[in-house]
Amino acid sequence: MTEKNHNIAVLIGKYLANSLSEDELRTLEEWINASDNNRDLFTEMTDQQQLTGHLQQYYAYDSDRISRKISEAIPAFGPDPVVPMRPVLFMKKWGWAAAAIILLAGGSYYWASREEKVTQLASTHIDIQPGSQGAVLTLADGSQVVLDSMNSGVIASQKGAAVVLSDGELVYNPTAAKSPEQEYNIMTTPKGRQFQVTLPDGTRAWLNAASSIRYPTAFTTNERRVEVTGEVYFEVAKNANKPFFVNVGNKAAIEVLGTSFNVNAYDNEQAVRATLLDGSVRVAVPSAGGNSGLVLKPGQQAMVRDTKVSLAEKEDLDKVMAWKNGLFNFDGADLEEVMRQLERWYNIEVVYENGIPHTRFIGEMSRQIALTDLLEILKRTEVDFRVEGRKLIVLNK
Repeated sequence: MTEKNHNIAVLIGKYLANSLSEDELRTLEEWINASDNNRDLFTEMTDQQQLTGHLQQYYAYDSDRISRKISEAIPAFGPDPVVPMRPVLFMKKWGWAAAAIILLAGGSYYWASREEKVTQLASTHIDIQPGSQGAVLTLADGSQVVLDSMNSGVIASQKGAAVVLSDGELVYNPTAAKSPEQEYNIMTTPKGRQFQVTLPDGTRAWLNAASSIRYPTAFTTNERRVEVTGEVYFEVAKNANKPFFVNVGNKAAIEVLGTSFNVNAYDNEQAVRATLLDGSVRVAVPSAGGNSGLVLKPGQQAMVRDTKVSLAEKEDLDKVMAWKNGLFNFDGADLEEVMRQLERWYNIEVVYENGIPHTRFIGEMSRQIALTDLLEILKRTEVDFRVEGRKLIVLNK
């Protein structure tokens, strides 16, 4: 989509949000009056029924959150909104959310529809389903248990704990039998799976797709230490006498003091990110040693990149926790970030046919929809897709 079309889409979005300045209103009116095609397009893009349908079908939205996101994206809102050119009866209730639909990718969906592009998406007979609950548990002796095929009940006995599958969660119940030597289990979620585990001390961990956690079957030393890859959310059981540590290979070490936090440490992400929801954590690089590192307050995020720890300028906790809450949150995400999430959750391979389009997204949706339905939403941007087996090919429009 051209820069001019993008600017018009922004003006229409601001019109729906009742935030046009006088100059912007004149610009929009001039564009509308320039041709019948422009007038028809404006009518289509501001149609209440269409916008409401898009919102109800695709977005479990929070109007305050969307309002905040769009206002951040368009800092030039005038201080005194003007009266729209015609009444928009659903303005108070739907205005910001409707603007989000228009601004999702600059309205390119509408221009693509009007221009009647010749190139069509190749149809696919495979409707790739979303991920589900499941994991592989590697026991201390190296044997493996596929948890998504197991019934509830005791599935193994390890030194110091009975391993129980209960209501889709793995639980380690301490036993009287103690061992001076620690034994370790590893839970791994492949692409397209997520799972949760309650560790022997009562700490709970939720694993996103393509993640792992290594932990002892009983915490018998004066500290509790686990290792993770991928993305894991923790609710750590408090024990002042046994600090809790999370190691991310040789990239980062997180010291925990009874807290809730999320760790994103996928190898194909630019940095390890630790986000604190409650309590206190110290994030450091293992090679630095000593007490170096960054202590986080609730709501803050630390980034570890190239052996350096820094505080992220600002982080949206809704976005960080979306995966655990069964949602995709693409607010501010570029195409590559979105595609990496889809690769993990739908167990697909993403290929860019003609380079990587420069597109950013605003939106939140359920992770429980089929890939085909999600692509229909993303096609409203400046990208097309073709599915071949489990390969998703990204095309420029």
